[in-house]
Amino acid sequence: MSSKRKPPKLPPPSEAIQRLSTLLGEELGNWPGVTTRPMFGLRAVYRNGVIFAMLPDKRSFEIPDGIAYKEGGKWRVFEVGDEGRIAAALGVLEKAYAGAA
Repeated sequence: MSSKRKPPKLPPPSEAIQRLSTLLGEELGNWPGVTTRPMFGLRAVYRNGVIFAMLPDKRSFEIPDGIAYKEGGKWRVFEVGDEGRIAAALGVLEKAYAGAA
């Protein structure tokens, strides 16, 4: 028997996270060495070629109001929800960015 892992579910993003994802993407684009590329309906965010985050675009990562980031080599999801949590989202993205150095 093979032990194939199922790919994560990629639900459609909420309208709110689509707008917030655009804002986060614009901010991340100002950080040194950051580039983005489309990937599986999401926007992959790289630091000098190392992926550290996934922002919703046509799809979300596991939950409709979340962003994905790498921490300790594993993908984590942060529920943004609304503009009140954008500073917290930038905080987790900053840690993921530092980890991609």
